This record gives sequence, structure tokens and C-alpha cells, in this order.
Amino acid sequence: MNEDLPSMQNGAVPIDDEGNERCEDKSLYITLSMYVSEAKVAAALGSRLTPRIVESFQPRYLNSRKLRDAVDPLFNDIADRERRGRVDDFLLGALGGQKPEIVTVEVPDTIVWTTEGTQSVNTLDGLNRKRSVRVRRFWYAHVNGALSYHVSLRYDYTHSIADLYFLSLLQKVAAPKEFAFPADAPARTRAARVTDDRTGIQAIDAVTVSAGGKRMPFWHYVRACFDADAAHLLDALRSHLPASAGGKARGRPKKAASGSNFDTLIQQAPFIEVPGLEMPVSRLLFFFQDKTFFDQLLPVDPATLEPVQRGTRMDEGFGTHCGQCLDGALHSDPDTDQTYRLDAGFWSRLLSRQQAEGTPLAATAEAPEALRYMFLAGFNQNIIDFLNQDSSEVLDSLDPIYPDTEAQEAERKFIRYANPRAMITYVQSSRSLETANDYIGTCPYAFLIHILSMHNEFLTREYEDAALQLVSDVRADSASSLREAARHFYDFRTGPYEAYYRDRYMNIFRYDTEGDVFEKMTQLRGIARRNDYVERLVSNVESQTRDREARMSKRDESAMSVLLGALGVFGLFQLMFNWADVLNSRLSLANPGDWVALFAFCTSALTALVLVVGFTVWFFFFRNRS
Repeated sequence: MNEDLPSMQNGAVPIDDEGNERCEDKSLYITLSMYVSEAKVAAALGSRLTPRIVESFQPRYLNSRKLRDAVDPLFNDIADRERRGRVDDFLLGALGGQKPEIVTVEVPDTIVWTTEGTQSVNTLDGLNRKRSVRVRRFWYAHVNGALSYHVSLRYDYTHSIADLYFLSLLQKVAAPKEFAFPADAPARTRAARVTDDRTGIQAIDAVTVSAGGKRMPFWHYVRACFDADAAHLLDALRSHLPASAGGKARGRPKKAASGSNFDTLIQQAPFIEVPGLEMPVSRLLFFFQDKTFFDQLLPVDPATLEPVQRGTRMDEGFGTHCGQCLDGALHSDPDTDQTYRLDAGFWSRLLSRQQAEGTPLAATAEAPEALRYMFLAGFNQNIIDFLNQDSSEVLDSLDPIYPDTEAQEAERKFIRYANPRAMITYVQSSRSLETANDYIGTCPYAFLIHILSMHNEFLTREYEDAALQLVSDVRADSASSLREAARHFYDFRTGPYEAYYRDRYMNIFRYDTEGDVFEKMTQLRGIARRNDYVERLVSNVESQTRDREARMSKRDESAMSVLLGALGVFGLFQLMFNWADVLNSRLSLANPGDWVALFAFCTSALTALVLVVGFTVWFFFFRNRS
């Protein structure tokens, strides 16, 4: 046993006197969450998954009852989850979630990334050692019939530089910005995917998991877990469905040609920071229990215990020294414009400043406080190139989404950050984490914010897609048929529009500690912005369609007026013909009265002709031109 490592790194989960997993200082709880849309769930089951079906299914499935009984009360403590007297979302167990699994995670000793066109090659002693990670898995059934799959990891770390970079890689494996395909990578006929044998992205290919005697890339392990858990859940659900909803009478769930539920159910989307790469649509929750990190992020005066500004703790001299060391590590490379070589010599020069005796710190030793600040700033923004920051950038990245007032800071409960793909929490200790850790592997309060934000984000994206399809359909059909355009609007209003506002979670949290964070997540994830954009888009197209309808109605009225006018003229001509018949039979030029009648007839005919010609010229020339 290595006494220098955290207890879990010796291959066993720390257990307390009651047999529960013990939460310790310097432990990170990661939840990787993947969303399966309502449409994909319904296609796999052959029926929509309603809350009432899940409600009756939950107590019978694996350890779902235990999850409900242990975690739901914690959810209900902080949120008003009830709708019309019932709760409509549910925790479900997973086949691999009955007991925790200990896996071994390995990364290479050299990692290569590219930031702003400059490559960094980082070689660290101790980075490639085997690390034990605890895994729990479970499902969450959403109000609209969607499912989300959650893989919760626990890693007990040290503050060594090697471990700090390992923590960064744990975020990069799900969101690998700053990594790129090799310059000599062969051309592809399609985008690379994490389940390919090899993607060419080091953060994806080189982070491996050993479980059950097999070693595989991280995402291959996740896919294997998902395939097993999804197959078991879908079969159980289909057996539970009422016969009228397509239950036992139906065959097995439909799968992709690959036979993988992961490939069928998990949406792949382009990862915009790495062109040519598609990633599973997922979101991350990080929960640090670390007194040192917490005290750095919410520092207090040791004498008065009053909060002080983080900037007073920053060592600007170290930042300057770090910049000088980086300048010395910059080399020209024939394959790239510039490369930082962060080798043993670089780390020796960087860390020698911290040693009064002149003996440099090793990369496996405790990182100095200034370097930890840089790491925290980088981790909060998913930046592995955290050495390349000045003091202002570090301070900006350390501004939390909670607390954001002096009163909240004085409470010193927790501190939360978020980036587009992750929410990050730091605590000194957490009673709620200790209570729920044996069930969902993370803090239930943070998880509820995370899962509701994720649900709203993906629901809003589906709503946006439906709105764009509406615009396309209306523009295609309104030119020929307003009836079809009106039908599209009706279908949208009674379909996607109604479902979005029915199934979207509002801010249901009782306390500002969660409610304020939820509101900020709504802004950060683009939910509010997308919602406003869709509303404006639909309103504009609807207004244009109504304007077109009004113009067409006016045109129809004009056509009707023309028709009525034509009928009037026709009647006038008919009257003239009748007069002509009368005159022809009775006209006598010797009678002066007949001359008067003839004159009146000719005048009336000429007037009618002038009116018809004048109206025709106005209607077909001047009016249309106007």
C-alpha cells in the first residue's frame, strides 16, 4: 500500500463505520450525463414513455426504489417538483449501478494541445501512473418521456502538478477543445466519432479505462456500459408497457445496424472547437470536496475571518516568472509554427522559484498556491493551457456564478462556476453529498440544478429545430395555399409549442442558493436567448403570413368588385339590346320623338363603352403598376 496516495488510489473505496462510502478531502465527483430525446425513446419502445408508466415501473426495477427513497426527499427539500399533485420525473437504477465499480484510468506521460495556433508538448513525471476511479450508473426519466443516462465517477487526488493535469484531462475527454487532429491525419469520408477505433484526438484516444480485465478508450467503456444498461432497461420497460401501448406483443427494441443502443439513442453533434469531430451530446457536473481549493476561492483574513478579495492572494511575481519560463520553452518546429516544450527542464525552472533552498519541486510534489490558482481558473473554463494566463485572466475566470454578493460570500457554503458544457462546485464538506453519494455518486442539490438545466437546454434546441422547420414549411406552402400555411401554424402551436411550455422546467427551487444558479445556467446555456429568438422568428413569419392573407383577401375583394361591375355592365348591355329591338321594330325617322330615343340609346351605349374601357385600363395597367 502506498501511504502517499489517497486511500482510494490503493484500489478500494473508503468505507465508514456504517458501511457507507466515506467522502474525503481532495475528492472529485464527476457526473457525465447524456440525453436521449423523447422521440428516440418512443421509437425504441414503440410507445411514448409517460410519467404514469414510469411511476408504476420505478419501484419494480433494480435498485430504483432505493434511489427514490434516499434521494427524492433531498430533491424535495430544495425544489417544488409537484405538478397537479404528482411528481413527473423519476430516478431509475441501472444494471451496472447495483454496486460501485472500481476501474483503472490511465493517460500518457506526454500530452499535446494547441492554443491560438501554438502547440504545447507537456511531459510530466507521474502523469501516466494508474489511477483508481469509482463508477456508479443510473437513469433519470424526464417529464416529457425523455431519458438521461448518468455515469458518476469519483477520483481522490493530490495537489501534485501531475494530478492537476489529470483532472484537466477528465474534462477534456468529454469536451476536447484545444486538441486537434495530427497534421498528417488521413482524409476522412465522414466526421470522426469517439467510438471509432481511433479518432486522432489525443484527449479521446489516450484516456483509457481498464475494467473487467479489458483496457479500452474511455468512450468505448461508456458505450459498453450504456449498451448493457439500455438493453436491460428497454426490455424491462417494454414488458411493463400496457398491451395497448405496444408492450409485450412487440419484439425487441429497434437497433442500428451496428447493434449498439449507444449509436442509436445518443445524438452525435459536431464539436465546433474541433472541426471534423462529432461528440455525443452530453453535459458534465463536477463536485470538488477540497478545503484547500475552497479557501483559495473564498479566502478570509486569518485574523478576523472576514472575506477578502481573491486578488490579494494572487502572486503576480509567479505569473511573471511563469511567462519568462514559457518564453524560454518556445521553440520553432518544422511541422508547426511554434511549440512550447514543457519538459523536465521547464518544470525545474518554473518550480525552483518556490524553493528557498534552491532545490526544485518535483512535478509529483504539492503544486504551489499560485499554480493552483492558475489550474482552477483554467479548469473552470475548460482550459488545459492554464499556464498561459496573466493575473487579470485568472481573476476573471475565478468570478463565480454563485456567490455573487458579499452576504452570500459570508455564508461560505459553496462556490459554483459554469462553462458551456459543465457546472462546477467547490465545497469544504457537504452533508447532502455524504447522504446521496452511495446512490447517485454526487451532491443531489447540484445534480438537480444540472439535470433540469440540461433538460431545458435540449428541449429548447428541439423547439428551435421545430420552429425552423415551421418557417421552411410555411414559406414553401404559403405561396400556393394559405390553408396549408395555417395548418402548419396550427400543428406547431398544438404540437412543439405546447409541448415546450408544458414540459420545460421553470425555476422550481425554493432557495437562492439553487434558484440563482439555475437562472444563471439558463442564461449561460443559451436557453433564454434561443427561446427569445424562436419567439421572434415565429412571430415574424406569422405576421408575414397574415399580411399576405390580408393582401390576398383584398385582391379577392377587388376581383369580386370587378365581377359585380362586369355583371352590371352586362346587364346594361342587355338593356340596350332590348332597347335596340324595340327601336328597330318601332323606329320611324319621320317622327321627331323617335330621334330623341335613338340619341338617348347611342349616348347610353357610348357611355357604357367608355366606362368599360376606362375601368379595364385602370385595373390592368395603373392599379397593377401601383
